[in-house]
Amino acid sequence: MIDWFLGIDGGGTRTRAVLVDSRGRVKGVGSAASANPHNVGLAIAQVRLREAASDAWASAGKDFQLARGAFVGIAGVKSHQEIGAMRTAAEDAGLAAAGDVTVENDLSNALTGGLSGRPGIALIAGTGANCLGRDPQGVSFMCGGWGWLLDDEGSGFGLALAAVKAVTRAADGRGQTTALTPLVLAFFGVSEPNELLSCFYAKPWTPGDVAKFAPVVMRLAAEGDAVAGAILRDGTEALAGLVKETLAALSYSQPPEVTLLGGCARSGFPYQNLLERILLDTCPHIRLVAPEGSPLQGAALNALKSAGIAPLPKILSNEFHL
Repeated sequence: MIDWFLGIDGGGTRTRAVLVDSRGRVKGVGSAASANPHNVGLAIAQVRLREAASDAWASAGKDFQLARGAFVGIAGVKSHQEIGAMRTAAEDAGLAAAGDVTVENDLSNALTGGLSGRPGIALIAGTGANCLGRDPQGVSFMCGGWGWLLDDEGSGFGLALAAVKAVTRAADGRGQTTALTPLVLAFFGVSEPNELLSCFYAKPWTPGDVAKFAPVVMRLAAEGDAVAGAILRDGTEALAGLVKETLAALSYSQPPEVTLLGGCARSGFPYQNLLERILLDTCPHIRLVAPEGSPLQGAALNALKSAGIAPLPKILSNEFHL
């Protein structure tokens, strides 16, 4: 009889599920819309978990059933209360029996997938920013992940918002003139800086909408705009601070591997190059490595690890896109 293990990676825009056996062979994958409880509420999040899992079982040619164990990585969950509520929701959705479901922030899937289950640190800078480390003793520490209102410096949203702020200060004479001004106005569909007030306070927008301006900031920095360049430097220093504090909270006998994830962190020249340099200056005893696997592969490995499967196998998939 085959034991089936369910891994779920629930990001901000979609939820993906993967079914594997104890040897790491992928049997099915599925998807649904976002299950971030902050965005959709706990009841809808539960429905999305069930939908993604059902889709995975269907792709495996099986009726929906309890998995031997389930690991659920969900964006937005950080507190013990949130994790407990999501665990109950996942159990009530029938993903696995009570006691066989583990819930963590989705960054755990990114770290496990990126380093193929090895200890180390994952730094994510996409729309938002977050950092998670796990040492050889199995102790984990998350630094960042407070969202766009409280944090996210160095992320796509953080860079774009810093650019808009620079434009408003330049308009007041409080800041340096910058080539960002006409590009910010054009991007947000306004004709003068004063119209940014209603654009940001009277119209609906999402962090993802704003973050789409980040590549423009990077391009202007590469072209020599001093204000854009300063925004990139501030962003990389903020991200390096996440890694520095994560290192301080954990114990590594050898220089840990650090992998960069997310559209900003892996954007190439100039931002990624600057980030890597600042990271090595700030944390000289780390080893920067390219990510080896996807968050969905990480979800599969986390499902096996949570069930006590050791050593962890490689995730084997010839027909499924992970």
